[in-house]
Amino acid sequence: MRSLARTLLGFLFLLAATLACQFPSPAEPTPSYEPIPGTRRLTDDFAYYRDPSWSPDGRTIAAIRSPTTIDPGNPSTEGDVDLIDVASGDRQVVAPSPIVKPERAGGPVIWLTGGKEIAFFYFDFMGGQQTPLIVRYNLETGDTEPVEVCCAPLLAAPDGNRLLVYTSSNGSFGIGWLNLDTGLVSEELSLLRETPREHQYVDFSLSPDGESLLMGDADGQVFTYQVGSGAAPTLILSPATDPSWSPDGRKIAYIGFGSASDVQFGQFGQVMIAEANGVSAQPLFSDSQPGGMRSPAWSPDGTQIAFLYGNSSSNVLLLADVPPELLP
Repeated sequence: MRSLARTLLGFLFLLAATLACQFPSPAEPTPSYEPIPGTRRLTDDFAYYRDPSWSPDGRTIAAIRSPTTIDPGNPSTEGDVDLIDVASGDRQVVAPSPIVKPERAGGPVIWLTGGKEIAFFYFDFMGGQQTPLIVRYNLETGDTEPVEVCCAPLLAAPDGNRLLVYTSSNGSFGIGWLNLDTGLVSEELSLLRETPREHQYVDFSLSPDGESLLMGDADGQVFTYQVGSGAAPTLILSPATDPSWSPDGRKIAYIGFGSASDVQFGQFGQVMIAEANGVSAQPLFSDSQPGGMRSPAWSPDGTQIAFLYGNSSSNVLLLADVPPELLP
């Protein structure tokens, strides 16, 4: 059955390629969104970006860039690993061939060893890949090291040698620490699900000291978990998604919504900044702004926040200064 599926997939690919040669491709549209005063646009292409993350020196933002189309519908969950220069907006695609096929990498992009390396998930199941990989890429030498793994990565520990990974099963939620040197995973947290949507955490951010984990769930709630405790996470924000620690651990940024229904129906919200425990939340922008914001990420010095702005089909990466009263 699997070989038949691959044969059919190959035929459809050849047919699409033939048609593409016969008919010219439409010009790529330019994304048009209501401008947000006080922001600087770092991307201007018709694409969908995910999980922006700053390099330790604050000069580069890494993200997964998925191709999108003019037709309605969500873009692929896979894409290219893009490195975006903060000063110029120049974009570099990282696709170490033949290990990684273009537009088939998975996020998030994780910075390792002081910014000299990045790591990302890669599992081309439809292409016949048998084992998931975490790909380590040296930005200085271009050397690539694929590491066979059991699970998708979420983020790196402060020591840079361990990755937090999913260890969930159908009836439980689980996370563990993957040692990049040994390939072994040690359990961090395991919670049974009494209902299908219970403990469905999808967004993660680790405090700079590695002691507290923010986790956003599929229903638009943000929880905090004490690393090493094994205890159930504690709810601190709702409705909210995409939590992100400030570099000193004193503040958190997140996406706030007007109501829980906004989360359920895919309406994107506003960037908010709160104290570490979730209290005293204020919007990043003093004037009312349109919705459509996702994935806030603090600069290493805490003075700027990068975030995505758009809809479920395409978006752009914006940069905003943090007002003095909201600085960490």
